[in-house]
Amino acid sequence: KKMVMITDLTFDLEKKILALVPKESRPHAWQTICKRWYAVRQDLLSKKHLARTGREFILLLNTNVFSTTINLEGVHNNVDPVMEFGGKLGSLQDSNDLQIHDIFYCKGLVLCTMVGKQMLVVCNPSNRETRYVEPRTSHDCFEYALGYKGSKASCVNSYKILRYCRYFDKQAMRTVSEFELYDFMSDSWTVLDVHEHDWEISARGVSVKGNTYWVAKENEDQFILSFDFTRERFGFLPLPYESAGPEDSMNDEYDDTAVLSVVRDEQLSVLHQYLHLDLYEMKIWVSNMIGTKKVSWGEFLVVDVVLLNVVSFVVDEEHKVAVCCSTGKDDPSDDSEEECTSISIIGKNIQSLVYDEGAIHGSWPHLINYVPSPVQILRKSTRKSKRKRTTRRHQPEEGTSARSVEETKVTPKAKPKARRSF
Repeated sequence: KKMVMITDLTFDLEKKILALVPKESRPHAWQTICKRWYAVRQDLLSKKHLARTGREFILLLNTNVFSTTINLEGVHNNVDPVMEFGGKLGSLQDSNDLQIHDIFYCKGLVLCTMVGKQMLVVCNPSNRETRYVEPRTSHDCFEYALGYKGSKASCVNSYKILRYCRYFDKQAMRTVSEFELYDFMSDSWTVLDVHEHDWEISARGVSVKGNTYWVAKENEDQFILSFDFTRERFGFLPLPYESAGPEDSMNDEYDDTAVLSVVRDEQLSVLHQYLHLDLYEMKIWVSNMIGTKKVSWGEFLVVDVVLLNVVSFVVDEEHKVAVCCSTGKDDPSDDSEEECTSISIIGKNIQSLVYDEGAIHGSWPHLINYVPSPVQILRKSTRKSKRKRTTRRHQPEEGTSARSVEETKVTPKAKPKARRSF
């Protein structure tokens, strides 16, 4: 009789076998035996956890990052949804004075920018690995994004950090935009030369399939700005709605809401409200197809609800609802009113408030989906080297080759990894 080898097993049978392994076993030891089994096992555990406790999120709140769950079972049967806070992210517990300005999620990794903007932290909440990255320059106006090149995020060496900085140059007397890429493998920043433009980012970016998308605007026209981390190029995509011109303005007290989110790391979602037209309607679309050059949209939810100052949201396809995170004051003209952060469940005939508390002045909460990933964050090279190369790349037109000019910089001393206390 032919002996059945492990490699002869079907993938479905492998999953069934791995699902029977007790949770108390040591799956981290499997990484040295079979990385595929480790990834499958981690995925099975996360799905069991979500089925038992509810939808899992990461929440930036008052300069701290928490894990949270929201149970939406019965939300359409008059059962109030319940939101529960977990602890701080394990990989960020080792520093009590670590104040987070903003977070960006990409395929299992979380990029954190610090208050004061002098340091970045990349962490994997699943395996609690952390890496510090120091920006090359310091400016107040910036956006950071985390993405990866290629079709799969197999290891951190596939990841890159994009830094977009827009500021007014007093010497040149004009607004300047700077773009830089950080490569995890070389531990160095690259300056991208992007052609002159007059657009600016107006909403937080999100990652879909390793690429980043923002809501941007040029004059009064809104569009989606994309960045392809493989080709290192920007692109432009249409939004699923038309930007209303100034001539349509009826209420200039609030800006229109336009926020992006991600569905299963495969689809882009847009939440929009025409606040300046006094239309009491919220619309959410989900992309049917998404790339950095083409996109098509399908309507997900239309509700007669207005939420002021929505800064982030996620959609729940199973329950056909959106979880919206808002900030600010109900009445911006009231200086005595306290700023607050609110989290609401929005759906057809559903508007349920699950969190509403005071917020630190100037802080911007951020709610994102989270799915555990086994991606390992490799430590920086320990070789002693006083100088590194920083490459300045000129973004070429389509059909032309890239040219580069090299400049040498002194590498700043890397911040040591903080002591872990899990």
